Amino acid sequence: MRALAPALCLLLAACGFKPSNVVEFQAASAPFTVKAKDPYSPLADNIERALSASGVELAKSGQTGYTITIEREDAVLQPLSLDSFAQVREYVSRYRVEYSLTDPQGKTLIDKQAVELRREFTYDVNLSAGSPAEQELLKREMQAEMIQAILRRTNLVLQQNPVR
Repeated sequence: MRALAPALCLLLAACGFKPSNVVEFQAASAPFTVKAKDPYSPLADNIERALSASGVELAKSGQTGYTITIEREDAVLQPLSLDSFAQVREYVSRYRVEYSLTDPQGKTLIDKQAVELRREFTYDVNLSAGSPAEQELLKREMQAEMIQAILRRTNLVLQQNPVR
């Protein structure tokens, strides 16, 4: 039984398996810095973790490199539909991030650009005890998807604009 786990790992490695949430940065020739206008937003820290997991070097203090700047981050939860008793039955959750990317020389590679995610979900007042946990899970999933969207766009721009 103990030999089964390493054998599975070798089998997965041999077939080219990699986690779906890792973006490969083949064109990143300089380290990255992530800045956020909101110093309390965990988004910048999570983007740095995702970059690090992708094998990208993070810039040390005073070191120049690519800079992802999170200009704005908004999360909005709005009622979508009501039942006959005027109680909310569906919500829409919107998560919008505006960001930009500059290269090591300070040239803008991505002007301020918005990425918006939207999820609709039902709400049952009889099962409201689980709703806060579900909403938190939805928020974390949307943030993870947002990070992947930002990193995929960044990687695409880096492939089109290699540093010389």
